[in-house]
Order: sequence, then structure tokens, then C-alpha cells
Amino acid sequence: MTLQDRLLENIKKPLVLAHLAFSGLYFVFAFLGSWAKRKEGSYGAFEFFGGTGFGIIGVALGVLLVFLSLMRLGGYSKVLPGLGVEQLTLAIGLAATVNIFAFIFGWLPVLPVKKDPAGTGWAIVASYWPASFIPQLGIITLARTKPNKGIRPLSNNNRTILSFLTLVASAGVIAFPFMTWLKIGALKLSTFDGRTECDALGCKDILGKGASGPRFGHLLLIAGIVIGFTALMRLRPKGLAEPGPNLLLSHCLFIVALTTFLIPIAMLITTLQNDRMSAGIGLWMSLVSSAVLILISLYENHLRGAKAA
Repeated sequence: MTLQDRLLENIKKPLVLAHLAFSGLYFVFAFLGSWAKRKEGSYGAFEFFGGTGFGIIGVALGVLLVFLSLMRLGGYSKVLPGLGVEQLTLAIGLAATVNIFAFIFGWLPVLPVKKDPAGTGWAIVASYWPASFIPQLGIITLARTKPNKGIRPLSNNNRTILSFLTLVASAGVIAFPFMTWLKIGALKLSTFDGRTECDALGCKDILGKGASGPRFGHLLLIAGIVIGFTALMRLRPKGLAEPGPNLLLSHCLFIVALTTFLIPIAMLITTLQNDRMSAGIGLWMSLVSSAVLILISLYENHLRGAKAA
């Protein structure tokens, strides 16, 4: 079947068109809209007072989602070994949604000046709607996809080694909220409970009453605990049941690890945009740990001969 034939066939499928529409809307809203409103105006995805690193990551994920939707329209499935259009749509769609959450509840309230609190731009409100539907499309289409055959089970030895490495790496993700502080000069803001040393430093009159740290430490804490608990379950003699033939535990690990990798990346990009900003060692621990988890998931896909869907 030629590419033209596949296009003519797929363009009649509602789920394919929905994938393309939601991905396109998310990208347009995230790229063109304002991410933050302040007294002096609105700021877009790439501006420091706008989306900062989260805006850059959001737009990049939008490009990937549009690319995946075009691949699906063209009838292609395999993108990476063991990872196909549907599996990556689920992973990147979830990462895009969590990235918006991390920005709204984590970064936007950081350092609000008393007379100039930051507000949510229309891009956030508009892009959240299509972003939240994209992971659901991935789940629906994975469930409807013909089950892959020939996927090998892990040997007990490999399962034990990979599960133990996953458990160790999850500790780095769990450590993120407890060891990561946003540092601005002498001021430190926690990424876990919003604590600030403002009062002790005498900056209460400069910052707004709601001044706090970027509270997305909770997201990484929960993700790290889930990863660690799953790894412990897989260490049992009988292991842990797979979610499905087209969504293996290694796929689930990749999905969660991608999210825990991108949030610190967004924070790192943001701090690099301002010479006065820096972050604690927990950010680097989370980055390295999440990268290791991604590599573990890809290696397990390779060992098992996982198929792209």
C-alpha cells in the first residue's frame, strides 16, 4: 500500500483526525499564546517572565506531538525500537499535561512581587484542554491495536538486576524535593513545601505575601515513590503482571521517567536564563536518576524484543 493510499484510508478514521487536531491545537496555543500575565503586559512561551523553561519544553513537546500525529496519518507505527507512535503519544501527551501543571502550580507563583502578582496567560488555559485529551487518545488506540506477539519474558536474573537498578534510581527522584532549592542571591526557596527564608533575610516588604518556592516537588516525590514501589513488586519471585501486550512495564517506566526528567530540565533552563539563579544538588540527582530510568526502560524493551504500536 502506497503512502497516498494510507493517507486516504486514515483520513477517514475519527481517532486519527482527533490526534492530529488535538496535537495541532496544543502546539498553536502553546507557541502563540501568552503563558503569564503581569502588570506590564503578557509574556509568551520563550520569555523569562512568561513560560521560561516550561514554555520551551511545552512548545518542543508540541512539535513532537504534531510529528507523531502526521506519522500516524501516514500509517507509520515504529519510531524507536520498542516504542511506536501510540506509546510515544501517551508518553509525550502525559509529559505535556504535567508540564502545564508544574508551571501553573509550581513555577508561576514563584517570587510574586507584592504589587505585581503573576497571572495565568490564555495559552495555558487553551493548551491544557487538547493536552489533557492526547494521553487518553493514546490509551484508547493502544487498547484497540492488535496485540503484539513474540515479546520475550525477562529471565529471573535480568528482572532482578533491572528491578534493583530501578529501585536505586528511584531514590534520586524521591530526593528531588528535599534537596532542591531555588537560590536567588542569598534567598532560598524550597521545591517541596514552598518554604522561604524571606523573613530571616528581611525581604518581606519586597516579595508578595504568597512568595514561595516552585512547588512541583510533590509531583516528583509521588512519581519516585510509584517507581520504587513497582520495582519492589517486580523483585518478588513471580514478578508483576504487565498492563497489556502493547503497554509493557518498561513502557510505563519510560512514560513516568520522561516526565520526571523534563520537569528538572525546565527548571534548569529557567535558572540558566538568569545569572542570579541556581538550584540545589537535588535537581542534578533527579536528572541523572531519570536518565538512568529511561535507559533501563529502553534496554528492557531491547531484551524483550518489544514491538512498536
